[in-house]
Amino acid sequence: MIEAVAEIGKFLIEKKSKASGKSCADDQSNNLSSFLTPVESEKVILICLKQKQTEFEYCGLDLQNPLVSRAQLYLFSQGAKGGGTNYSPVCILTKPKTPKTMTEEQVKQATKEQVEKVFKQKVENWFLNKALPLAKKFSKQGDISKEDAYFIQCISQAVSENREKIIEDISELLFEVEFEKQKSSALLTFSIDGKYIGEYEIFKSFLLELIKEKAERSSSQDKTCSICKQKRENVSGTVNVFKFYTIDKPGFIRGGFSSENAWKNFPVCSSCQIHLSEGRKYLEKELQFKFYNFKYLLIPQLIFSTSSAYSEVLDILQNTKKEISLGEKALERITDDENEILDVISTFNDSISVTFLFMVPQMGAERIVLMIEDVLPSHLKNIFDAKRHTERKYRTVFNNPDINFTFQQIKHFFSKSNRLKKKSDLDSYFLEITESIFKKKPIDFQFLAAHFCRRLQDSIANKDFFDFYTSCSYAIEVLEFLNKLEILKLKGDEFGMSYETPFDEILNEFPVASANPAVKGIILVGALCDILMRIQSTALSKTPGKMPPFAKNLKGLRLKQSDIVSLLPKIENKLMEYSSFGKANRLIASSASELLLKSPVDWKLSADEVSFYFACGMNLGQKIREHAKKLTGDTDEQEA
Repeated sequence: MIEAVAEIGKFLIEKKSKASGKSCADDQSNNLSSFLTPVESEKVILICLKQKQTEFEYCGLDLQNPLVSRAQLYLFSQGAKGGGTNYSPVCILTKPKTPKTMTEEQVKQATKEQVEKVFKQKVENWFLNKALPLAKKFSKQGDISKEDAYFIQCISQAVSENREKIIEDISELLFEVEFEKQKSSALLTFSIDGKYIGEYEIFKSFLLELIKEKAERSSSQDKTCSICKQKRENVSGTVNVFKFYTIDKPGFIRGGFSSENAWKNFPVCSSCQIHLSEGRKYLEKELQFKFYNFKYLLIPQLIFSTSSAYSEVLDILQNTKKEISLGEKALERITDDENEILDVISTFNDSISVTFLFMVPQMGAERIVLMIEDVLPSHLKNIFDAKRHTERKYRTVFNNPDINFTFQQIKHFFSKSNRLKKKSDLDSYFLEITESIFKKKPIDFQFLAAHFCRRLQDSIANKDFFDFYTSCSYAIEVLEFLNKLEILKLKGDEFGMSYETPFDEILNEFPVASANPAVKGIILVGALCDILMRIQSTALSKTPGKMPPFAKNLKGLRLKQSDIVSLLPKIENKLMEYSSFGKANRLIASSASELLLKSPVDWKLSADEVSFYFACGMNLGQKIREHAKKLTGDTDEQEA
């Protein structure tokens, strides 16, 4: 995966260099852009300094809207988070979190304190601890002129002398209309004699030097780079383009727990570091997508990685995303991201594969929550084919032309283990299922049934008829989708012969209706129960969506074998009371009774399986009822 990101970055840098007519090694602007941090703030605040004779004076602040085209001019390159300095005197300012009980003056004071803290850490300390020592070092080596060194010294002095006024002005500005929202942020940078600091070579040189110094803290000479596999003059272990591990804790470091030996973990040469940075920036801008509670990077990798092939693939993906965003193109989706482009990838041949990289920030580093590597377009096509198959089938079965199958039907059951919980606690299961779908790994039906039943039981407990049937429909669609992909792991049939029923046309289409007669019998009992409850709801004029009285016999959908056996006669008696036990319903009841009688003494079905089959029968109730009426020619059935 890392190699694929570096390969993309290498291609992009070579493309830029070719356009500029410079070699990759000589094109400092390309190298610099790889280390710049994208500006995501709502505003840009410029500290304006103007030269007056041999000094610089502070001329106030300038508020601007951020522009992508000015990224190199802002010169924002984030270093250590928290209290550390960045690679340039540029930083992000945010309003502090303040309780609503605070007065306006208290909020202003809290804002000023935060601005002062950030200004000292990120701006003053950069000049004092980074810029001045570098200016002295470069001047002594002859890398910069005495005038340039004096230039840095004068700016540092101006910042120090005007700190109180600068902090006061920034604090006031944060109170203007643009910053009323607590989550709003601004980028703080400099304007010197009307030019951005990114237009001064000395600031760019300092930034690159600070990055180089960090890399040299853990480095080695004449070693092999882990990315390009070439022996390089110098490799470093402090590359943090992907912060999967840190070297500030002994457990992450090889070689005697010494940070100087951290290069052994992940040795990267300077060229590959630039390629990695450029590749990640591109992926985050062009190929980052939402996936419910997560975000993922979609990383393409070519089997034969030629420049022309990379150019074609990246152009197609980038342009497709733009066309979708502008409403010029519509693709089928299997996730909740409106910009998803997996459908177009499914049309490629298998000379390309994609990796899904799911990451979350964690204490200044990053944690991989899921990485799905080497997914081929042919398998993506299978996934979309299974999606379309499921939609076509159940639009007919459920008489609902609006069914659109996505991962939302799966997420429906893998969000919260308890409806009263505030946060989702089943994300790990959801991601495991996602990985199984993309990697074609078997998924056990009993595992799914347990989570299906939990959601259905919640619906019963809430007396929510609508949610019950919606959830049951979703569960059946999920099973059909997984079964079509051939990854649904069912229990092997333990019966040598199958038992035919008048309803096999429907039951045999259901993914988990096996040769076990008990399974088909339970489904038919559930269908009969649905018919009764709908009749009961109509007769008693129950509020739409609320459970009718017979629902109390379902024991909160925690049913066992004995419960099914006792439910069938209860349902028959109730239908008789409502004068609704005509030919069609009698055919369903007799078929269910016959199947249950032919079943072995022990059905060998868990409570979750019994409950789920019963719920599915309820969901198929109207379909089975219509089929029974057609078979019996019964037109006297009471409509519900």
